[in-house]
Amino acid sequence: MKKRFYLFLPIYLSFFIGLGVYEVIHPTFSTDSTRIGNYEIKIETTPTVPEIGKNTIIHILVLDESGKPIDNFRMGIQIYYNDNLQNSFPPADHNSGRYDLDHVFEESGNHVIRVDLFDLKNGDVLSHAFNVGVLNFYMSMFTYLIIAGLAGAAGIIIAIIIFQKKISKTR
Repeated sequence: MKKRFYLFLPIYLSFFIGLGVYEVIHPTFSTDSTRIGNYEIKIETTPTVPEIGKNTIIHILVLDESGKPIDNFRMGIQIYYNDNLQNSFPPADHNSGRYDLDHVFEESGNHVIRVDLFDLKNGDVLSHAFNVGVLNFYMSMFTYLIIAGLAGAAGIIIAIIIFQKKISKTR
């Protein structure tokens, strides 16, 4: 076997490593941001992909026009699934630009998180709806796929090394 085939193995291996790193850094299901009024609202969850029946922390960050967290804000939140209200968090005051709340999702699928930000400067209510995907098997399935891909790459590398040694001994 020619050594040029060894060039494909790092490409194959880097694909799975890159996929795992990308998913950890840029989770697709549960981060979003929007600008409403003079504020930017960012939402993300821990874990990055919420699973049904497990505690999820919803992090909300409220920034001003210059991108700095605002000191004091008032916000209420409602969580919907299939247009049915699942949970409601009444308006409350929060400090340091953050609002973290615990929630357990009971159904898989798309959930809508509606935030109502009370603008303390002029008394308006600024609302926006965020979509959060909830799955019941994602993290375990994703982990198994990455492990299978890495094991397959390792198996190919080991097979090439073993067959290369056998071919060189027979010559």
